[in-house]
Amino acid sequence: MSPSPVRADTLAASSGTAMFFTVIGVLIVVALLVLLWTSRRRLAQRPDPPQTPQPRADSWEEPDDPDHDPR
Repeated sequence: MSPSPVRADTLAASSGTAMFFTVIGVLIVVALLVLLWTSRRRLAQRPDPPQTPQPRADSWEEPDDPDHDPR
């Protein structure tokens, strides 16, 4: 008993379906690139963090720490 022959066209998607998934894939890639671009622009527009010491900046230090500066 020989196996039944498999036709190539039964395994392949129709050209319409292949084109649909190609378009969907391209749209997903474009959407990801746009999101990356906008997030980089938004991060570039953020103000720099302040360079002066902030209140309670050393609050995590132990009181008996030799580097502790009591105020």
